Amino acid sequence: MEANDNRIVLVVDDSMLICKQIISALKDRGPLVYEAHNGDEALEMVRQYQPDLILLDVVLPDTDGYELFNKLKAAGQENTVIIFLTSKDTDEDVMRGFSMGAGDYIKKPFGKAELQSRVAAHLKAKEMKDELKRQNKELRSDMEKLNYMAFRDGLTGLYNRRYVVGDLLEDIRGFQQGEQTCNVMILADIDDFKKVNDTYGHEAGDRALVCIAHILEGHCRKHKVVRWGGEEFLIVLLNVTRTEAFEISEQIRREVQNFPIFYNGIEFRCTLTLGLHAYQDQEGIEESIDRADKALYRGKRSGKNRSVWYENMMG
Repeated sequence: MEANDNRIVLVVDDSMLICKQIISALKDRGPLVYEAHNGDEALEMVRQYQPDLILLDVVLPDTDGYELFNKLKAAGQENTVIIFLTSKDTDEDVMRGFSMGAGDYIKKPFGKAELQSRVAAHLKAKEMKDELKRQNKELRSDMEKLNYMAFRDGLTGLYNRRYVVGDLLEDIRGFQQGEQTCNVMILADIDDFKKVNDTYGHEAGDRALVCIAHILEGHCRKHKVVRWGGEEFLIVLLNVTRTEAFEISEQIRREVQNFPIFYNGIEFRCTLTLGLHAYQDQEGIEESIDRADKALYRGKRSGKNRSVWYENMMG
């Protein structure tokens, strides 16, 4: 019974003799055994020790074992095994216990070997369930990490382009627009980023990308920010007015412009050019981003470090 070492068994019986018999039978078989002699003691012991298995007498001085069953289940671990101990052995009594979810039914008086084998079998089964539960939890955690990694940029922690392909359209459709609001695509590009890498090194460029990503997230916690590639970022503003969208774009631009970036004792700064376009369902994601891109490059040609609406280009 080595597999059940450190497992906990609680005996709930008002008979000191029965408790003594059970403890004697199980003391060299692995589990730790505790005893309670009424319903209140049993509930307290369950809360304190969270036993793996409970041997529960059907008849107790202060309560009915069947009534106590659900209270013990609620107070204990989710898959605590409860075995009824009783001198009753009618089919009706047995079926009542099993219908409530009892793991087994042992009739008094019981033989030592029978008690040992049944307890060992149920503890082994619970151990296997616990291990399966642990593995499933670990698997879910690994899957969540993999999903996170699949849709996140390794450097900045922002969404990557896979997110745009997979979930962005669903997120956009999940936000109901008002009469005066829309969803706005913003493409932002770090101005003269190659010069940063050439002057200060690629690690300094990475530092700049991370700092700017944090600024973008700080202004867009209710929205979506994507590392679009290289030094480009896609910002998706959800359910905003055009005025709000432009103000967010300008707040980001100003903060980036004024933000000192330090690397190896050197301070430098960057600027952003941003192109904005109000998303239209009939356009789709790709065309909408393409229009924001056109606005971005209009901004580049106009002197950089500015926010430009695609819609204004069409006027």
